[in-house]
Amino acid sequence: MKYFKSFILLAAVTLLAACSSDKAGNNTMVDTVAGFASTEITVKENVGYFNVPISITGVRNGNVKLTVEAIPDATNPAIEDEHYLITTKTLTLLVSDNESETLNVQIKTVDDSEINEARKFKLKIINIEGATLTNDEVTITLRDNDAAFFEKFFGKWDITFTDYDGVVQTKTVTITGPSDEEDPDYNNILTATCPAMFNVGVELDCEWHFRYSFDASTKQGTLSFILGEVIATYGSSYRWVWACDDGVNYTYDDITTSWQLGENDAFPTTITWQPEQYMYLLMTNGFWDTVEKISMTKQ
Repeated sequence: MKYFKSFILLAAVTLLAACSSDKAGNNTMVDTVAGFASTEITVKENVGYFNVPISITGVRNGNVKLTVEAIPDATNPAIEDEHYLITTKTLTLLVSDNESETLNVQIKTVDDSEINEARKFKLKIINIEGATLTNDEVTITLRDNDAAFFEKFFGKWDITFTDYDGVVQTKTVTITGPSDEEDPDYNNILTATCPAMFNVGVELDCEWHFRYSFDASTKQGTLSFILGEVIATYGSSYRWVWACDDGVNYTYDDITTSWQLGENDAFPTTITWQPEQYMYLLMTNGFWDTVEKISMTKQ
């Protein structure tokens, strides 16, 4: 009996050791599969870091290890280390009881100022251990953000203008806009905010909209003050809008200027409206100030 108990104990220790060894080793479960979560991904070239997910599903009794490589598109290739960088090409998912997890290939885009067609490359899983491979590649498109230039208007600008008293004023304007290309205002409407733009007995914080356009074929665009919208308020009774006139009546047509790309498609740092283009800071009881000789310079 003594020898029999010793044999049972030895067998139990051996079994535990075997299970422990299986746990740390490569996965041999046939129902563990791995593959890219999608077949196509599109990002803007100025997105910076983004993840390409790889889905791992099924019971695992070991680690999953895989290696990826990048393959340039044949037509308009995105070149590794020139248009994008891959943080690491070998990824490991450690053993766990989770039956659904994700590995991410981290990629960093390189933003340039060149106007170009969308560039593409494929990311392919070329080696895998511990799982069965399913979707082994994904096509990644790097969309150019320079052909539109809409987002290049985002940020702080100095707006300079002459007021009704002939005093030249310089204020800081922050321009924002939607980044979602599905938004109807994308590539169309920009929002400008300017704290304490006017003093009418109190400091008026102003917010208005610009209408934007750009023609990639001529490399020329327009930027327009949208008139007639409420741009500032005070209390519940005071509302100001931008307005102009036709020589007789107040009107609300856009005040527009054009801008042109510079050498090597450089984005302009200064936008200038014609000196004769001016606007009223208008309320129902008349105008409170005027704005003319307007220009904006990117900070």
